[in-house]
Amino acid sequence: MTDPAQVLGKDDKRSIEDKLGSLQGDTRVDVAGWIVDAPESSLDALGHEAFRKWHIGNDWDNALFFVVPRVGRAHLIQNDAHPELSALEAASLLAADKPGAPMPQRMDALADAAGSMVRAKALRSRPPGVADPGRGLRFALGWSAVLALAVGLTARAERKKRAKKRTQTGADEPPAVETNQGHRP
Repeated sequence: MTDPAQVLGKDDKRSIEDKLGSLQGDTRVDVAGWIVDAPESSLDALGHEAFRKWHIGNDWDNALFFVVPRVGRAHLIQNDAHPELSALEAASLLAADKPGAPMPQRMDALADAAGSMVRAKALRSRPPGVADPGRGLRFALGWSAVLALAVGLTARAERKKRAKKRTQTGADEPPAVETNQGHRP
């Protein structure tokens, strides 16, 4: 939560940051906010620049970035190539903003709305035909165990076979020493 003008009190800011941090941990979606004292007409440009420069969402699966002016409606910035929310969902989320309310209430309302939407999307089952990424890992681990067992059993069988062959040929006795009697090399 970036609040350069310190519009939020210390406790309010900590509460909102905790709420956003919990949301990030639950969903792997970076949710951030910036309270800015700028004209509403410049918020999209400022938000996109900050989104890029601050690397919002780079270490997460996706990102939502609220640019909230002191006066006017909040704007939502998302990854343009892979937005977390559809246009309809984003409009519904931004409808939670009440520009006339005190800033802590505005930020709480936006965080709560984002939390309910993003958590609901995270819990949604995968559409048909979309594979579970964890399934491949479980498959690989299972086959690795089978392969390790097969290698171990094969090595054990080979050791038994060699031991049996040695006992049959008398290889357990020390080898006879050969001498060159009567032969010159």
